[in-house]
Amino acid sequence: MSSLTSDQVALQLDGLPGWSRDGNSLIKTYTFEDFATAMSFMVRVSFFAQSLEHYPVWQHDYNVVSVRIGDAEQSAVQSRDVQLAKRMESSLQAL
Repeated sequence: MSSLTSDQVALQLDGLPGWSRDGNSLIKTYTFEDFATAMSFMVRVSFFAQSLEHYPVWQHDYNVVSVRIGDAEQSAVQSRDVQLAKRMESSLQAL
């Protein structure tokens, strides 16, 4: 697992619309058409997260999914945080 510098995080966030940094985590809130689409997104992402062995903290309320990627114990944003965020974005194509 590799830590990213602030400049590296900023560069990665340029390619991740709607994502921002909150301390040593990446965060985003998604709003979907309905409950089923929000749940479909979460199920798709769960397979990516399992394959990476890196799990988001998320909150789901009807059609809104708020995501936090990062471990409270890590000292910086990690490359795997960015990798999971990118996979989340790519999963939107299939919805």
